[in-house]
Amino acid sequence: MRIGFIAEPYEEHGASGMGYAVQEIMRHLLTEGRGAHSFVFYSRTPISRSFIKGEYENVLIPKGFIRQFIWFLTRRLDVDVLFFMVPLLPLLVRGKTKTIPICQDLERKDIPVRGLRAKIVALIGEGLLLPFTFRRAAHVIVPSKATKAAVRAAYRMPENKFTIIYNGFQDLTNVRGIPPASSLTPYFFFAGRVKFRKNIHGIVAAFIAFKQRTHAPVKLVIAGLYGHGGAYYRELQEQLARAGLTQDAHFLGYVSTEELKGLYENALTYVFPSLHEGFGMPIIEAMSLGVPVITSSTSPMDEVAGDAALLVDPRDAHSISEAMEKVYTDSALRAALIEKGLAHAKLFSWSKAAREYLALATSV
Repeated sequence: MRIGFIAEPYEEHGASGMGYAVQEIMRHLLTEGRGAHSFVFYSRTPISRSFIKGEYENVLIPKGFIRQFIWFLTRRLDVDVLFFMVPLLPLLVRGKTKTIPICQDLERKDIPVRGLRAKIVALIGEGLLLPFTFRRAAHVIVPSKATKAAVRAAYRMPENKFTIIYNGFQDLTNVRGIPPASSLTPYFFFAGRVKFRKNIHGIVAAFIAFKQRTHAPVKLVIAGLYGHGGAYYRELQEQLARAGLTQDAHFLGYVSTEELKGLYENALTYVFPSLHEGFGMPIIEAMSLGVPVITSSTSPMDEVAGDAALLVDPRDAHSISEAMEKVYTDSALRAALIEKGLAHAKLFSWSKAAREYLALATSV
């Protein structure tokens, strides 16, 4: 079978969550499908053969939505099945090619969208384009029961049009970690983009409550880009300044893979009380490295974490703060979470996901 995949967003360095997923899907489709299938990867910029190794054809597509729409509309693709991430999508594909969109996430309506451009993109993408794409698709892949339920509720689609395929995660086990500066330890840790839906304000509020209640010599370390033009970051800094804890919270910005592993390995716990995710890869990433995890009791975080994490109400800073204190003071609890997390992480991999992608491709 000839299988196509639209490799967008294609990012080699500092990849976003979706960009990282695109990398891993390509790599593992090639590995798991070697000898049985041929592959065509479509991208706006050439894919580096040293970065994505294997046998595949790389077809360049134009930049910009209108140009891409015309490009796909005027060509017959020489593939039997086409996978692509939404909302980065071709509206129409000519010929007999079957399309399988991969919907990693669907924005929640109760999470504010900041910025006029983001609001317009959300309106056009989720209000107009996604329903059209889903209706025309041969099948739809989602990474969790929560995402499946959200898409079905939003677009009234039949249950048999979906397959849940859990994502893998960034496997850092073979990376040589760089330990953080001793001045940062001990610390609670978060890694990811600093933006509202990640609930950094909830983490900061919980940390402030923890410090005011315990006076423990614990820091808060956040690794990730600052997000929406700095406004949200400034709000967080103001929170910390009012509590007199500016010196105890460290926003590191982008960190290398080696630094990231070192930060994970030396953390008291990984704190991930996100307000909304399509899956939540960092939960499994942290567990795979033997780090206790605090995450949201809402879907899909509870689905992904299972019984291997402390679950909290993400909108209740007191709940998050109490979980922080439990992990800090209860060594037996930390040990139990580490043991459960290491076992739980083994249930997820990009190799497994790719095998399920290929099995679906041959069955639609």
